[in-house]
Amino acid sequence: MRTVRFEDPTHDDGCSAARYLARVPEGLVVGGYRGWLHFAAMRDVSRLEAVWNEFNTRLDPNAAGLAMAGLERLIRQLGSCAACPLRFHCQGVKHLCRDECLMLSLISGLQNGEDEAAFLSALGLTSADRAPTIVTAGGEFAMALKISGHQLLPIHADTVRWLATDRSQPAKTTLH
Repeated sequence: MRTVRFEDPTHDDGCSAARYLARVPEGLVVGGYRGWLHFAAMRDVSRLEAVWNEFNTRLDPNAAGLAMAGLERLIRQLGSCAACPLRFHCQGVKHLCRDECLMLSLISGLQNGEDEAAFLSALGLTSADRAPTIVTAGGEFAMALKISGHQLLPIHADTVRWLATDRSQPAKTTLH
């Protein structure tokens, strides 16, 4: 069983996921994903308020609304067609599980014109029949972040292929 580590965000222990999540665009994606899934799992509105506050702080008001609506649409689509329970860590955890990595690569692929990476990410989260729906649903969220100047680092298709097949370190929390 994998141990979840809660870390002091000012302490850099060399963890690549912690450094990656320290970037604002990636932090917005993972924080939004975790917040929406925690809300869906626990019906705790404070989780959505925290996501909204972060989006409102980091994005202009129009983009914040678009990002929130786009992420909601994406999470709803994933909730109805995920291939297996969606996995996620608690807010503040400085590590990434497989599904969080696939979410990052989906949004990154959409923002950076990496169509194959985006589609493979969707395939890792759902079935071949539903993957185009997930790609489409992710577009609004990806573009809302991009037009606000928050572009994710590129994640290439070879990395996504590896991520999509790696199920060795799932998060404890799931939703489906």
